[in-house]
Amino acid sequence: MSLEGSLETIALPDVLALLTVTAKTGELRIEANGSGGSIWFDAGRLAGFDVGGQRTACDALFYLLRLKEGSFNFHTGTVPANTVAPQEVAPVLEQAESWLLEWPDIQAAVPSLASVVRLQGQVNGPVTLQPEQWQLVTTIGWGRPVGEVLAALELGEFEGCKAVKALVDQGLAEVASVGHERANGSAQAASAVGASPAKAGWQDGDEVNGSAEIWGDQEGEAAVDAEEPEPVPEPVPEPVNRGLLLKFLGAARN
Repeated sequence: MSLEGSLETIALPDVLALLTVTAKTGELRIEANGSGGSIWFDAGRLAGFDVGGQRTACDALFYLLRLKEGSFNFHTGTVPANTVAPQEVAPVLEQAESWLLEWPDIQAAVPSLASVVRLQGQVNGPVTLQPEQWQLVTTIGWGRPVGEVLAALELGEFEGCKAVKALVDQGLAEVASVGHERANGSAQAASAVGASPAKAGWQDGDEVNGSAEIWGDQEGEAAVDAEEPEPVPEPVPEPVNRGLLLKFLGAARN
């Protein structure tokens, strides 16, 4: 059996339901703008997955369900990757869809895996942590991208980001987006090399040496003051002839 189509025409849950009802064996491949993955079926039951390094079948379906545009293709004759004991698709799909309902709130606190999470400098009042939360805190350390933290703890995207959000909700951590981190880094770099008021965030009235500046490249070359023209030397006065001066003064008196 060969089955193909677009996710815009047939939603992924409907495709999974069709393969389950018809008890098909083979690989369902999802392609969407460079993303995607594969789910393997054995007589209509989920038997394996290969989806962007996802660790569980539920993580794999959760990832694929967020792809709203793309194509799918089902074919037989391929060997499953990340094989699991054949299991019914419905419970796994139901769990993944319940994660989707929670995801907007989590994503508001943790925009992406590239976002940097760091601990707050201080907290108000006593703090109680569960063992898994303490492990998360020690892994975050002085601050790391969320994806690195999840990989170190072998957490899936949903459960890991949810745990990070819990620390944020408790006021124990903060998450900065990639753009925010870059902006802060640029401001610090500009201040370090003596940037102009507009680039370093100085206030009006701050003194700036030099009438012009030459800026380094993006790798952080220091600013260099433009060379000022060398001053023109003043003419050296010729020595005074004292004899002539005395004659002039004597004539003036007469």
